[in-house]
Amino acid sequence: MFQGIYLNQFRSYPEATFLFSPQVNVFVGKNGVGKSNLLEALCLLTQGDSFRYCENSNLIRHGSHSAFIKGKFKSPDLLFEISLEILKSKKNFQINNKRSNAADLQRRFTAVIFSPESLAAIKEGADLRRQLVDEAVVLFEPRNADLISEFRKALKARNRVLRDYGDQKVSKNETLAILESLEPIFLKHSLQLTTARIQALKALHSDFNNAMRSISEKTDVDISVEYVISDHNALDFSSADLTFLLKKRLFELRDAELSSGTSLIGPQKHDIKILYNQNDSRFYCSQGQQRALILSFKMAQIVYHRKLHGSFPILMLDDVLSELDPSKREALIRFLASIETQIFLTTTDLSESVGLNEREVSVIRVNEG
Repeated sequence: MFQGIYLNQFRSYPEATFLFSPQVNVFVGKNGVGKSNLLEALCLLTQGDSFRYCENSNLIRHGSHSAFIKGKFKSPDLLFEISLEILKSKKNFQINNKRSNAADLQRRFTAVIFSPESLAAIKEGADLRRQLVDEAVVLFEPRNADLISEFRKALKARNRVLRDYGDQKVSKNETLAILESLEPIFLKHSLQLTTARIQALKALHSDFNNAMRSISEKTDVDISVEYVISDHNALDFSSADLTFLLKKRLFELRDAELSSGTSLIGPQKHDIKILYNQNDSRFYCSQGQQRALILSFKMAQIVYHRKLHGSFPILMLDDVLSELDPSKREALIRFLASIETQIFLTTTDLSESVGLNEREVSVIRVNEG
């Protein structure tokens, strides 16, 4: 759990220090005063990245050249000091004064973030759904943070070769030779990440259904997922099947990749379909049902993490309660009140968090940083 955090020139905060309750922490204030910025700082220290998609320069207070965040984090046996220096060109992480990186943070400090952006994952592009599943992949097996990092490096190297060919810096024969040399490691990481995603989706199936039935108050709801590779549902594919399909698409799309200058096969192109009573939720479900599905997916992650590791991850909720209708909000509050973990949530209306009062609640009022 977080004991406290110090901010300097971060977003709307010139300088500020906060101490936290080990149970529930509510950041309350008007829109635009910096509540989400405070939650974002906590997210950066546990995940290495923001839940809001932005450049480093957006994280630095206007007029400053850098920002600094330092948090104290307590595990059952150890005390960690996590620090982050944000420059326009890079982020420098340290854990107990030793250099670190985003993958290392994700391995050590587990957190689940609920945000308006994540609730829109079904109706938005496939990249948000992939991110949703990758968060679960790392939550269940922290070492997968390294796998995702290694896949991104392999993809970046491959894309650089294709881009150089498109810019006529390298001949076609030389490009094909380099791509062939990169293929084994790219396919290896692609297969590992694809397999990890499929395993996570299968593991969540039961808890996902239970959570959705609880939120919707309907016992006959049936939720299933499809893992889509080139229009194939690969959820039940064997490792050999996945390898064959990846290699086949690699051969089929070679000319298209050379023309486009980017990789067209791999986990960065896969999609996840969430089916509500066998219907694609992107087109069949209302916006409220879509939000409930993502909410249920994250609740399932939390429950499954407890089964797997014996503890709950930290929860962060950015203005999510106001996005839900009263019945779904009440269902989420009941869930939050029932689990023993540290919770951070932002709201403009303190009454929205009524129901969490059975636990120790610390209220932090935020006003213009």
